[in-house]
Amino acid sequence: MPLDCIHLPQLLFPAPGVDLTRFAVIACDQFTAEPSYWAQAERFVGDAPSCLRLTLPEAWLGANDGARAAAIHRTMQDYLRESVLRPLPEGLMLIERDTGRGSPRRGVLLAFDLEAYDETPGSDAPIRPTEATVTERVPPRLAIRAEAPFELPHIMLFVDDPAHALLEPLFAACAEQAPLYDFELMQGGGHITGRLVSPGMQAEAFFSRLAAHAGACRTRAAAGAVPPLFATGDGNHSMAAAKAHWERVKHTLSPAEQERHPARWVLAELINLHDPSICFEAVHRLLLDADPADVLHFLEGWAAAHARPDAAPAALPCRYQGQEHRLPLPLAPGELPVTALQQALDAYLAARPQVGIDFIHGTDTLRHLSDAAGRIGFLLPGFPKDALFPYVAGQGVLPRKTFSMGTALEKRYYLEARMIRSDR
Repeated sequence: MPLDCIHLPQLLFPAPGVDLTRFAVIACDQFTAEPSYWAQAERFVGDAPSCLRLTLPEAWLGANDGARAAAIHRTMQDYLRESVLRPLPEGLMLIERDTGRGSPRRGVLLAFDLEAYDETPGSDAPIRPTEATVTERVPPRLAIRAEAPFELPHIMLFVDDPAHALLEPLFAACAEQAPLYDFELMQGGGHITGRLVSPGMQAEAFFSRLAAHAGACRTRAAAGAVPPLFATGDGNHSMAAAKAHWERVKHTLSPAEQERHPARWVLAELINLHDPSICFEAVHRLLLDADPADVLHFLEGWAAAHARPDAAPAALPCRYQGQEHRLPLPLAPGELPVTALQQALDAYLAARPQVGIDFIHGTDTLRHLSDAAGRIGFLLPGFPKDALFPYVAGQGVLPRKTFSMGTALEKRYYLEARMIRSDR
């Protein structure tokens, strides 16, 4: 393999006869404030085999997390024993997802070496996060992964390829190949097609292009900050959970076992940041069980106390009970609005532990949810995608939940899996 941090995966996939529309389910961190979405998914899936039984939607997090995790592990074992999921030949899965943006989003499923991933600030690792993690969102995923025989990814990694020289030639060369799957995703997720490309000339040419790209990145790095080779576009928390699990596992292994253990690798979809279908959407903030007047009084005082002489005046839109307001939020030179807001909200939440926070995708959704009593929402501007790799190289991770790859319905659906235990 020309790049040590990439591994050609052997995937698990539903057996013929499984209803793929019911099987594939959107990423677990979506619609956290809209339990009606997940209730509808339950009704639609019914008793059919589904990733809804293999993952824990964060909208359901609560007192029964342990029981839910145990049920997930039992279902995983059942699906393997009953051949609901079967191994595919080793190869690349080329995915085209129609999300309604005029051109399909193209990605390639690969296994990435977690030894090449580092979330330490200032790291020059080949694979890096783009956003800080919400600490409390990692343990539930880690608890599931710790006893899981296989992984289901919703991680999407970016490569910075404005020339469209890496993935696009592979898709063009394989466009006439018959798809392995071709179906509609549930609940408005759009259409998805997957082609399995066996090891051979096209795969080798793709890996050679990636290796040349990596060499060019190293050459550019000699003149300044080191950019990542790959950066998380979505699934920062799943990546962090996979890394934490591997750190636990590897200390029980010999050096030779560490080299080949499947938990060392994580399955993710590689996407060109400059794919025309990729659109960054802001992730808004919603406070729950809060007094909007108290929130605004606190935040305005915090902003005044932390304003610097060189700060630029700014005003952030917020909404509560149908009312619009603008929060004064002076920004230091180069400071992002999301940075200042999140620091202020963190201070408020520390002083008001009874208040909750949620991260909301979509302006209309934020406005709707903030109209209920005891809530206040904050509307944030988007982050330009062209600035992502330079920001990560020069300043490290963005504040947690700075951007979203499109709307909630554009998130990755669970479908393909990969074994992560060596005892099978």
